[in-house]
Amino acid sequence: MLKKYHSSTLSKLILLVSIFFIGIFSLIIIHLFFLDLMERLDNKTKNQKAKIQIGEYIVNDLYKIRSDFYELATTATNKKGRELIARRLEERINDIKEALHILENGGTLKRVIRLNIAGHNHTTKIINYKKDNNKSFSLEAIDLRPKLEQLLQMTEHLQNLLDIASEYRNNNDHKKFTEFIRNITRYYKSTPAFFIRITENTRRLLYEGENTLATLEYTIQEEKQQYQRLEILLIIVIILLVLILAYIIGTQINKNSKDLIKLNNELQKKMLQLKIQEEATRGILDGQPNMVVVSNGTEMIDANSALIDFFDGYHSFNDFKEEHACICDFFQKMNDDDFLEDKDYDGLRWYEYIIENPNKMHKVAMKNLSGLHFFSITAKRKVLEKENFIIISLNDITNEISVQKELEQLNDNLENIIDYKTKELQELNENLEKKVQKEVEKNRQKDKRMIQQSRFATLGEMIGNIAHQWRQPLSAISSTASSMQLQLQLKLTNEEEIEKSYKTIISYVEFLTHTIEDFRNFFKEDKQKVEYEILEVLKKTLNITDAAYKDRNIQVILNKKQEYFKSFGFPNELSQVFLNILNNAKDAITNNKINYPIVQINIYEEENLNIIEILDNAGGINQEIIDKIFDPYFTTKHQSQGTGIGLYMSKEIIEKHMNGILKVENRTLIEKDNKQQGACFIISLPKI
Repeated sequence: MLKKYHSSTLSKLILLVSIFFIGIFSLIIIHLFFLDLMERLDNKTKNQKAKIQIGEYIVNDLYKIRSDFYELATTATNKKGRELIARRLEERINDIKEALHILENGGTLKRVIRLNIAGHNHTTKIINYKKDNNKSFSLEAIDLRPKLEQLLQMTEHLQNLLDIASEYRNNNDHKKFTEFIRNITRYYKSTPAFFIRITENTRRLLYEGENTLATLEYTIQEEKQQYQRLEILLIIVIILLVLILAYIIGTQINKNSKDLIKLNNELQKKMLQLKIQEEATRGILDGQPNMVVVSNGTEMIDANSALIDFFDGYHSFNDFKEEHACICDFFQKMNDDDFLEDKDYDGLRWYEYIIENPNKMHKVAMKNLSGLHFFSITAKRKVLEKENFIIISLNDITNEISVQKELEQLNDNLENIIDYKTKELQELNENLEKKVQKEVEKNRQKDKRMIQQSRFATLGEMIGNIAHQWRQPLSAISSTASSMQLQLQLKLTNEEEIEKSYKTIISYVEFLTHTIEDFRNFFKEDKQKVEYEILEVLKKTLNITDAAYKDRNIQVILNKKQEYFKSFGFPNELSQVFLNILNNAKDAITNNKINYPIVQINIYEEENLNIIEILDNAGGINQEIIDKIFDPYFTTKHQSQGTGIGLYMSKEIIEKHMNGILKVENRTLIEKDNKQQGACFIISLPKI
């Protein structure tokens, strides 16, 4: 709300300033526009004056032409003098023609004016004239150019008369000379009317020009006054608009100030309520058994007291935050892909990697004074008021991991027992040739024991698989419940999210129930041969190994030609064979540290057989030992990890109990144009 009032007041102030500057700018534009108009009117006046001046020069030239015309007959007594005056007349007529051309088309007229001043014999007068395209030239109406041509003809005729008279005089023919003088006199008496008419017409031109100039000057004066009044009116209007808007904005600002005071009082009350709510939220956070950290992705914003209780030497979260911006500062490097570190995960930060992989169980290791502790860690993104927050929850699973290690030790003990029994069997085998008949029955008992031992070995691996299968759902149930409780207490959730969390917990419980049922069925002993579906047996086995495979990021690719592959035999024993081969593939991939592990399973029919191929990309089996891997007690694993009876019993089950064939070969696995070597176990079973 404060932002709204601030924005409204600021926008009005900006509007006021904008109008003020727009007004000033408009006044400047209007003033410049008026100045341009005035200048154009003044130029029009100057042009009209230039036109009148050119007309005055034409009138003066006509007077000079008239004087020269009379001088031609009265003062010039020889031919050379007459020619000089005639050239002067022609020059003056050309000057008038030039002036007429400028009046018609526009241009610059230059006239030399003689001065009777010492050192200044003459000066040059320059007149610029622009033709007004909207008006026709009035001198055309008086037909001045034809009269100038007529004047040239009159001058030429007079020259001819004078030349003839001069010739008669030179010949002393006084009679004809006197007659021509009378003709010249009569001719001169007829010219004054011509000069008076042409001069009067030109004077009328000057009169019309002066009237036009007077009218133009009056019009210009009126337009100037009108423009000035309009400019003053616009200035008054702009000032009034600015004053009115200033009053309106000032009133609004005053109202906003009162509203802000009211809002400030309400804000103080809200802040008090928020403080009370924050204290309550702090109590809820501190009541959580798990560590809860709230971050914005860059630094920690808050955490509950469980974090301070775990890390010694800190009195409050602020003390902790001064030294550490992220809880990842305490993540220990475990050389185990199951544990997260503060590093880049394919372009993602560790918490982004958790958010992008919600179905995977994530773990971290951290130290305090009591030693190394292990935690399951979850991260969720929440958006509050358009800001992203990361809520991180850490659940201590040190005891669970300790139990897992004890289970592994139990498995090792079982393997030691099997080793001991194996040594006894080896001692018996040394004397086998001597006791063939006697030991036949014992061998049968030995097979039973080996089957039982195989089941014990499988039991150890199954216990590990149970731990893998149960760990992630149990952690997810704990994290979901803790997150739901925290969100309820922080009022960050709704009924839809609560219902979703309940459904998630129920689905995990159903998954646990289904898992334990699968393991229980796995150990049921088949009483007799039955018809079964190979794909169904395979999928149940894959469900058992699913968690262990996911923990190691092993991708399982199943290629099948059809949906049903039926056979006749013992399905639970076939499941044990699948489990042995899948576990061996997992161990080989783990030991060889394959970057992108893949197990490919191909099922197809070939004549009367169902063919199952289980192929990995762990590098294959050494050719020197590939023929021995089905021998009893032969193993490539460490003594603490294998007994060597898994593949032997698998071959026994397939070939003696199921009437099938089990063999192995090295093969190249091609996936997305990437070729990798691996071991391929091929199971052939008769089809129904």
